[in-house]
Amino acid sequence: MTADEALVVEINGDSVTDRENSTIGLDSPGGSATSSRPASHASPMRNLSSASGGLYVSAPGKIILFGEHAVVYGRTAIAGSIDLRTYVSLFTSADGRIYLSLPDLGVEKTWMLKDLIRAGERLAAEYPIEEDQAPSLEVLVPIARKLSGSCEDQCGVQHLAILAFWYLLLGVVHRKRDLLAVKCTVRFKLPSCVGLGSSGAYCVCIATALLQTAGLIPPPSIPTDDEGSLTWEEKDLDTIRKWATSAESLIHGRASGLDAAVCTYGGVASYKPGTRIEHLKNLPELRVILVNSKVERNTSRMVQTVKERLKKFPSVVEGIFTSIDAISIEAAKILHRPEENGEGGPSENGGCSEHDHHSLQANVPSIKMRWLSNDGGLSSDGDHHSLQPTRGGSVRSTSLASYVAGGKRGSSASAISAASDKGELIDTFTKLNDLCRINNQLLIGLGVGHPKVDQICTTLARYGIHPKMTGAGGGGSVFAFLKPDTPQTLLDMISSELTKLGYEVWQPPLGGPGVVEHTRKPDLFQITSNMLSTPTPKHK
Repeated sequence: MTADEALVVEINGDSVTDRENSTIGLDSPGGSATSSRPASHASPMRNLSSASGGLYVSAPGKIILFGEHAVVYGRTAIAGSIDLRTYVSLFTSADGRIYLSLPDLGVEKTWMLKDLIRAGERLAAEYPIEEDQAPSLEVLVPIARKLSGSCEDQCGVQHLAILAFWYLLLGVVHRKRDLLAVKCTVRFKLPSCVGLGSSGAYCVCIATALLQTAGLIPPPSIPTDDEGSLTWEEKDLDTIRKWATSAESLIHGRASGLDAAVCTYGGVASYKPGTRIEHLKNLPELRVILVNSKVERNTSRMVQTVKERLKKFPSVVEGIFTSIDAISIEAAKILHRPEENGEGGPSENGGCSEHDHHSLQANVPSIKMRWLSNDGGLSSDGDHHSLQPTRGGSVRSTSLASYVAGGKRGSSASAISAASDKGELIDTFTKLNDLCRINNQLLIGLGVGHPKVDQICTTLARYGIHPKMTGAGGGGSVFAFLKPDTPQTLLDMISSELTKLGYEVWQPPLGGPGVVEHTRKPDLFQITSNMLSTPTPKHK
């Protein structure tokens, strides 16, 4: 068997906790009668051979800008996509086996396709399909455990990643039972266990690839860049988000849906439990620096730390939560800039509830994107904030240093306008910089700090940059907004100093596109065949 005939999934998952709903116990469904199927699109599976080039999908990571921990207790959080992406390649296989390899986790598994098909037939006989909803966790998780060989008391990242994969497989075969065996390779630029949404990106990528492979969503049609990458219509993105949110809940326990939403739609979003996720439009062209402390944080331990502190000092900690909430709300006002048509608030139409999520990617702004009009010229300021043009449009990537070079939004901007825009950006940076410093101190007050994080903050503070933890804390990653006129030489100096201290540094675009399909093979897959070993079949 060649390397192209193996199903290989390399996962870089976040640190995980037991599912809160781990008491599910259903017998495997019996019977083989069929039931009516939901409407589906023609399956492209038989065209995904090695010769055809396969299917390539990617999704971004995410950072929580403001509001972590407080959001668990009903307060507001703001999160944005970052261009540290997870990539998936998917091909079909004719050998009747499903191969799952997690080389970064030291796991390789194989299963027989016929067992998956048989499970799909039994599911169709006993459980009606709920239209427009993600597959039932209550129904599928026990079956996924049985077929994958994962025991209920196994909660390590390896087992939970496999379980999420099988949950999505079963959800697809329940709806489309003429599946072929598939091979899927997932590669990433996103580190794990540092609060950057690797679990959400993984689930979004796997869900998207399987849904399209089975014909449950159509091929994408909306351009996102000048390299031919495409994204899906709003209703299809909503399907991806729902499936990915459910899959992620197997890894993190009860997922809020924010990670999966940001990884699906991209952009920057504001979220408060029980309300609609709102996407912030027309973001200022700010840059960020992201530092990985290389201390793997344990989300469940940090959440428990905050819970214990709340129990010990309820009025004090509630006050901290209220302050963090106020910071998130203030940051949303700063980040969202009214458009020329007079809109004054975050998108309501682009928001969603947990079960009714509308598009966050339509009109999503990107720091690195400027729109081209149909004649190839730069669009007006009022138009260039969108990452979802009308069909047939295109975009062109531009340098993050656009404001360093003069702060111009378009080639015709006057010197006065450029100076005004630059001044506005500096004022925005100053406010966000102060909010980051306050929010970080409040997180330390909640008990989720770490000496390594303190060292990063002290180092950056010498340059007038005040970062904050992003995610659960206790290590993980730190981010900060960068002053618009920060010279690259200074950024190189900062990066060099942090690297010498043992940290990893990025300057990723913030608020770019969500899940996309690539029409060309991504660079991460440009490797020789002998680098992809074929797992030895191990039917269970």
